[in-house]
Amino acid sequence: MGRLAGWLAALAAGAVLVAWAAPEEDDVRVGTAAPGALQAIEVAREVVAGSVVDVARDSDNGKWEVTIRQDGREYEVELAPGDFELLRVDYD
Repeated sequence: MGRLAGWLAALAAGAVLVAWAAPEEDDVRVGTAAPGALQAIEVAREVVAGSVVDVARDSDNGKWEVTIRQDGREYEVELAPGDFELLRVDYD
C-alpha cells in the first residue's frame, strides 16, 4: 500500500504543478476593426514604439492588452477599458 500512496501523492503533486504552470487564459484577441482597438494601438505605441503583434481584451475586466515587438523583444501594454489609461507594461 505504501507504493500506491507514494504514487498517488506524486500524481497529485504533478497535477498541482501543471495547474500552477498553465494559468487560465482570459485574453480574447480582437481585430483592428473592433471599437476602440485603433485608439488602444495608438496609445500603446506612445508607450512602446514598434510593430503591433496583436490586440486583445481581458474577458474578466475589459482592459486592453496590446502586444508590441521592438528590437526582438515583445512588450504587452495594458490599458484601462474606459479611458485607455496606462495600467502597466510587461515584457518577455
